Amino acid sequence: MPAAYLWGGAILYALLLCLALLTASWSKVRDSDALHVYVSAIVMVTTLWILRGEIQAGLGFHLLGMTLLCLMFEWQFALFAASLVILFTTWRGPAGWESLGINALLMGALPILFTRVFLYVAQRRLPHNFFIYIFVNAFLAGALSILLTGISSAFLQAMADVPHQGRIGNDFLQVLPMLMFGEGFLNGATMALLVAYRPQWVATFHDRWYLQKLQT
Repeated sequence: MPAAYLWGGAILYALLLCLALLTASWSKVRDSDALHVYVSAIVMVTTLWILRGEIQAGLGFHLLGMTLLCLMFEWQFALFAASLVILFTTWRGPAGWESLGINALLMGALPILFTRVFLYVAQRRLPHNFFIYIFVNAFLAGALSILLTGISSAFLQAMADVPHQGRIGNDFLQVLPMLMFGEGFLNGATMALLVAYRPQWVATFHDRWYLQKLQT
């Protein structure tokens, strides 16, 4: 990919990290239990990224788990977690360090920010309901986030005129529907378990909003 795209992605991601650093609620990390949950989630998502499939050279795929991180820890801490995941997988994987910024932007920041905006709209336009939170904000948001990531990646490669991007893009689009279902199920099922047994681990879940109707 041309250097202009790589540098542009790195600069934009660095700016988002600075914004996250300035707006994050740092009081949360003082809780040792919450910190343990945060580290465990990073390890889980890192493992998810390592378990990647590959159809051909240059075409690898894996689930993201970014919607899960955003719903559990809010977008700022999700972005920090994504940075650590991508740093580790870049070190262990085939991607070069020069593509770190653009990869972090596409596979980290984009699905995280989409999930947060999607949650914001749902909280204001849809009824506050447990099932809406699980099926819309977790399952549907997760599926749409990986779709957005895939389409954005293919579009960026087309704009940059990456060699063989047409063939790779066509093959990836065939896999994308299966990835959407897998991503949606991963986020939806995990969030359903968390809000049922450990709602205190989920920063964006509010009992008074989503459980009020179930209790009445």
